Amino acid sequence: MCSAPSLPATLKTGGGLTMLDRALDRVSGRVSIRIHERAVRRLPELAVGLIEAALARWEANDWHTYDELEVNCTGQLYRWLQEARRTEERFHVLGIQIEHVVLTPEMMEGLTSVVSAQRPDLYISVQGGGIHVEAKRLLSTGPWCRDYVKKGMSRFVSSSYGAGEALGLMIGYVQQPTGQDLLPRVNDFVKSHPAMGATHQLRGRAHAPRGAWHESTHVRDSDLPINLVHVWLTM
Repeated sequence: MCSAPSLPATLKTGGGLTMLDRALDRVSGRVSIRIHERAVRRLPELAVGLIEAALARWEANDWHTYDELEVNCTGQLYRWLQEARRTEERFHVLGIQIEHVVLTPEMMEGLTSVVSAQRPDLYISVQGGGIHVEAKRLLSTGPWCRDYVKKGMSRFVSSSYGAGEALGLMIGYVQQPTGQDLLPRVNDFVKSHPAMGATHQLRGRAHAPRGAWHESTHVRDSDLPINLVHVWLTM
């Protein structure tokens, strides 16, 4: 029986690896580093694209959620972010974390309330960079527009969220038939906020197929400026 030809001694290394193996590993490592560096640069674009892809899937599921509580809406958003990442290769470099919470399968399916878990916040990341996602309910009456600003946006302005980051995402779950009168209400609270003011108010963003999209820019006292992308969903 003929035996397989042995490799030349000059191609052999310790531990069973050949010089060719090691060379390929070095090339693969350099390619991986370059892919990662490109992903970090493209993180804002990828994160917004991931949100859009998740919303398309959630809409196709008729915006199903256990109920309209913020935690259960965010549980479904997390579900569809994960699904978009799983099915679209361009998002494979991203990590999606739900902070301080582990959702059960029943919670992921929208069959059990997320209230029994801790309050979920989301974080979209690649190694070396990330974007915090904060969600609030919106209604033109009552305290929710104020809370959107004072308990949502202000956390980015104070660097409680998004410290050292140039982009943050705010999701608004609209709890009324249309969001037509919400922008003036939210901007009134932004304008009167002691850490913000008129220059921090929301402005329109390019048309998106789902939801109303806005953006705002915030200069921070001891941190780099941060841009917030606001996505308001009429459920």
